[in-house]
Amino acid sequence: MRMILSILSLVLFCFLGCSSTPEVEPSGPIARFGTTPTIDGVFDEGEWDDATIVLVDSNQQFRIKYDSINLYFAIDAGGGNLWFNKDEGLHVLHWSSQLGSAKYIKHDSSIQRLDKPFDYELWGLQNESPAVIHETLTGYLAENGWAANIAPMGHKMQSEFAISFDWLGFIIGSKRFVEIPSIHICGGLMLTRGDPELEKILAMSIEERKEKYPSLFWPDGSGEDHPLNRGQCPDTVRVDPADFGKLWIDLKM
Repeated sequence: MRMILSILSLVLFCFLGCSSTPEVEPSGPIARFGTTPTIDGVFDEGEWDDATIVLVDSNQQFRIKYDSINLYFAIDAGGGNLWFNKDEGLHVLHWSSQLGSAKYIKHDSSIQRLDKPFDYELWGLQNESPAVIHETLTGYLAENGWAANIAPMGHKMQSEFAISFDWLGFIIGSKRFVEIPSIHICGGLMLTRGDPELEKILAMSIEERKEKYPSLFWPDGSGEDHPLNRGQCPDTVRVDPADFGKLWIDLKM
C-alpha cells in the first residue's frame, strides 16, 4: 500500500511540476525589466544600458524596458507621435512643446472616427525647477496613463516616455510574454522658440537637415505621408496594419 501511495505521489508531482513547458520566446523586440529612468529628455550615462535596442535604420533607433508599473521608451527624436491601436480604437500620444492625446473609435475594419481631439498641456514646463518638472510629469502620468518630456527639455534629439501598464491594458497572469497593443512611432526634429540653434538649423538645406536630424518611422508603413504624421487630426483616418509593429514584454524579472 505504501509502495502504491509513493508511486501515485510521484506521478502527481510530475504532472504538476514536470509537464509544464517553457514559453516560446516571440519574434520581435522584447522589453526586459530594468531600472526606472528619469523622464527629462536626457539619456544619462548608463540610464538605458539595460534596455532593448530596436534598430530602425543605420542612423536611428529606440530603446524599451519596464519596471514594476510602467513601460519606458527612449527615442532618437525631439517630438512626434506614438500610436497605439487598441481594441476600441486608435490612441495618439503627441509630444512637442506640449503633451496631448487624441482618440479614435473603430467604424469598420479600416476606418476610424475621431472621438477626442488633442488636449494640449504643459506649455513652458521647461522653465520650472527640476522638482516642479518631476512633480508635474508624475501627476500627468498618474492622470493620463502616460508622460514624456516636452521638446524644449533636454537634448534636441532625445525623448523619453513612460506608459503605465494600466493604460496599456495589461492583464498580468500566468503568461511570461505579453504583447503591447500594436504600435507606430513617428518622430523627428522639433524646433522651439528660444532654441539657440534655431537660425543655424533653418539656414541649412533640406538635405543637410535631414542628414543631421533624420526622421524616425517604425515601422516604415505610410511614414510621413500619413496625416497624423503631418501634425493633423482629421475627423476620420484609415488604419493600415502595415503601419503598426509588435513589441513584447518579458515579465520574468
